Amino acid sequence: MKNISFRIFSRPDQAKIIMAVLACFLLTSCGEDMLRENPKDRLASVNFYKTKADALAAVDAIYSPLRATYGGTDWGGQFTGAEDYAMGTGIYAPLSQYVMNSSSIARTDAAWRAFYQTIRNANIALKYIPPIVMDETQKNTFLGEARFLRALAYRDLVRSWGGVPLQTEPTESLDAVAIGVKRATAAEVYNLIIEDLKFAETNLPAKQALSGKPTKWAAKTMLADIYLTNEKWAEARDKADEVILSGAHLLVPITQPVDFELIFGPTAITTSEDVFSLKYSRSLGGSQIAQQYSMANSAYSSGGYGSFYGLPTFPLLRDWDKDDLRYKFNIYTSYPTKSGAIVQTGPDQPILFGKFKDAGFAPSHGNDFPIYRYPDALLIYAEAASQAGNAPTALALERLNMVRRRAYGRNPATPSPVDFTLATAPTAPAFRSLVLRERAYEFLCEQKRWFDLVRSKTVKEVVKAAKGVDVPDSFLLFPIPKVEIDNNPSIGPEDQNPGY
Repeated sequence: MKNISFRIFSRPDQAKIIMAVLACFLLTSCGEDMLRENPKDRLASVNFYKTKADALAAVDAIYSPLRATYGGTDWGGQFTGAEDYAMGTGIYAPLSQYVMNSSSIARTDAAWRAFYQTIRNANIALKYIPPIVMDETQKNTFLGEARFLRALAYRDLVRSWGGVPLQTEPTESLDAVAIGVKRATAAEVYNLIIEDLKFAETNLPAKQALSGKPTKWAAKTMLADIYLTNEKWAEARDKADEVILSGAHLLVPITQPVDFELIFGPTAITTSEDVFSLKYSRSLGGSQIAQQYSMANSAYSSGGYGSFYGLPTFPLLRDWDKDDLRYKFNIYTSYPTKSGAIVQTGPDQPILFGKFKDAGFAPSHGNDFPIYRYPDALLIYAEAASQAGNAPTALALERLNMVRRRAYGRNPATPSPVDFTLATAPTAPAFRSLVLRERAYEFLCEQKRWFDLVRSKTVKEVVKAAKGVDVPDSFLLFPIPKVEIDNNPSIGPEDQNPGY
């Protein structure tokens, strides 16, 4: 059984301290001496962080809300059901009609809270680690890790909500609560993300002792992704190229569909193409990723929800070459039950997705969630290089073909009959479409397709062609949580995203 790569530490919730003081002001006549009393049941932040072990605890605490969010059902389901190859069932069905109802908004609100908990924990680490007396290289590694994770949280916020409040200091005073934080522009959020990642790429090591910790290559890959999203083509190309030329990562060889279990299976700890992923273990709570995609009676999970399915009429699935080993691994129309019987999928859910399977039957599952894999760097380079030069280059084509060759069980470094040629897509727009399609197949169920469609401004035409539904402008961003508008003095109803 796979063991989690590192243990998550936690500290008392500082928000409870603030609420207790607020209650004291509102409900009692607390005296000055009482406010000055040193609580015996908790440690103030300024007194807690004294040693390297304290610094490690602070950084490890940042992961907890991220792991809970990606390993649960609140976050990923918001995108899979909206993507052009999948429909949602039950609570996810409205997302496939591009409607944000109260149930969907409750889930996006929960994700908002989790990302800001991540940011709060990162800000605590960034404030209190610097004064600790310890090796400076190790200290900067901790700080780089905290800034990488803060950048990841802000990446998810800005892509899903647009501009959001920028918090770079922990909230530790009543004055800060009373003032609040205004909503920044998306450009300002991206500027902070880039600043954090530049620090991270400089201070994180090339290799970590424990899998699941970010490296400088993870920071560079995310930075390339951020540049790509903002159409800074040359910067995205060059940053992805740094990752590729480093030789730090390689594609995992694949010769048959089951080999993909080496990457996505529940017992895989890490691989040569794992740039950064959130790690889960059956024995430490695990995740619900396998359950989301499996049927209740399926041998592929302990108790599946059957949340998503595909239709054979969807162009992406209809046109997928059946000799592509990714198709054979990801797509199935029959499955074994827990008793071993083979069940054919029904007309209501004819195509199911098998990237994340775990037949271990633990209460939860051990499949990790990949944030970035080496194919990200290759495909970012391919798209960005072509866009930067306004035409595909031989090297952009080669790196696209590396991913494609592996998908057919061939050596990624050796030309093969499955290769694309420049004649296939001679112009930058045609080549970009080819890369976006390859990304769709490579990253199926990895929460990338929706954002690819949005950033390429093709989401409405692609969804219309697949599902016959018009995507409203309001669906392109989630609503700012009502509790944020109600309780943040620097944000008002006028800051809400259009349509909510």
